[in-house]
Order: sequence, then structure tokens, then C-alpha cells
Amino acid sequence: MTIDKPWQTPDAVTLRAIPGVLGVYEIADADGQLLLIGFAGGREPFGLRSKIGGHFSDDEFNPVLRERAAQFRWESNQQYTTRRLEMLMRYLDEHHDDWPAGNAAGGWEDRPTLGRLRRSK
Repeated sequence: MTIDKPWQTPDAVTLRAIPGVLGVYEIADADGQLLLIGFAGGREPFGLRSKIGGHFSDDEFNPVLRERAAQFRWESNQQYTTRRLEMLMRYLDEHHDDWPAGNAAGGWEDRPTLGRLRRSK
């Protein structure tokens, strides 16, 4: 199950309106193709606001997001780790074990181990 909210564009007003809370988020390209399933945890200084905003800044290291990210949506959730794993497992199941492009191109933290629930290729 994905986040049940409309996509938002990353302009200054919408980014500033994101609360500094824990939760999960999705980033997509201009066509709505999901690029990244991410989370903002307890170690993120301003929660979802800083985590999502960082993906749309000049400092973004992920090449897929730097080139293609165009919209986002988020969900406040205290069980952000479990919720993100649920979202990733559903995505993998629907896309034949292919990771979202932004997760695949990111660092190790973008591809959590899904344990026994993950099918091997």
C-alpha cells in the first residue's frame, strides 16, 4: 500500500509546510513513476521536512533523484521503519523484485534487508 495522498511539487512553500515529524515518504518523477521510498527517523533534525527537502537540494548525492525527482508525498507515522518495510515489500512484489530506481542507486540504507520475506532472484 502506497501513501494515500496527492503528489506535491517541491517548491519553497510546500517544502516549508512539511512538519518536523517522523514518518515515511515517496518521491516520484514528473510522470508519477515512484523513484524512492524513504523515511525520516528520530535522528533526523527536523524530521520529514529536512529529509524530503534534502532530496530536492543541490546537495543530493543520489543521481536518480538529482536528475528525475519532481514530486513527493509523505505520511506521519511513529512506526516509520515498519511502515517503510511494508511499502518496500509491496513495491517489490508488484515490480518483480526490482527496487525503486532511487533506492537502488542510493546508499546501503536505501536498501534494507527484508529477511525471509525477500525472494531471491
